[in-house]
Amino acid sequence: MLDLLLDPAIRAWVVIPIFIITFCVGLCRHYVSQLIASTPQLDRDVLMRTQLLQRARLLRANGRFLPAAAFNARKQYFISEKNGVLTKKKEEHKDDAPVNPMQDPSMMMNMVKGQAINYVPMVVVMSLISWAFSGFVIIKVPFPLTIAFKPMLQRGIALSTLSASWVSSMSFYLTCVFGLRGLYSLVLGSANYVDETSAMLQQQQAMARQPQQPGKLYQAEYDALQVSSHDWALNPRSEDDDDGMGFKDDLALVEKNLLASWQ
Repeated sequence: MLDLLLDPAIRAWVVIPIFIITFCVGLCRHYVSQLIASTPQLDRDVLMRTQLLQRARLLRANGRFLPAAAFNARKQYFISEKNGVLTKKKEEHKDDAPVNPMQDPSMMMNMVKGQAINYVPMVVVMSLISWAFSGFVIIKVPFPLTIAFKPMLQRGIALSTLSASWVSSMSFYLTCVFGLRGLYSLVLGSANYVDETSAMLQQQQAMARQPQQPGKLYQAEYDALQVSSHDWALNPRSEDDDDGMGFKDDLALVEKNLLASWQ
């Protein structure tokens, strides 16, 4: 394989400019994305549904820390046959159609803006790098590589006799584009707009999320609360319990003291 001796000026006039251009373009993309990002408008019905279901889940998860009377009162507030909140909601929204988040025009517009900000600068800078630094071999990786890496590391250079360890200017630019995430996180923080991986993952999750019918959500939480039972966390346990826990203190006495302090 052909080996080369590079001019040291390539480091100052090719490698460093490509690195600085790529980093500055990423900073510009971040701040432009911040400027044009629109604040999502909260739907009142969706917010009320989310908060109501969350309250019911918290009651099921943490109800053992409440006295039995308090737990049953809250449970009846949700699932009472006459005035239960979940009872009314599941009947009101029984025939509602599933809500598809991808039908939201603001969400679709934000996705289009994000795609434009990510790919338009990349194409423009790639064309500029290809025009200004075309044909440059700029660095060499410090370990041998097989010929299968030549199309990836020597983009824009068609030399079959050149060692696969050499990197062209275009390949170095692409490496900087996808390899500066750690530096962007250090400078801009983890919640930056330059990390395309997180943005693409969020878009895929939004597209893959199945539309949910409000009536079924209320019905599922109603059924879960209906079968839930109260088991106060301060009930005394013996050493023969299933969980194998043994208490040296008399928790029944602790329970009486707590009740006395509340009265």
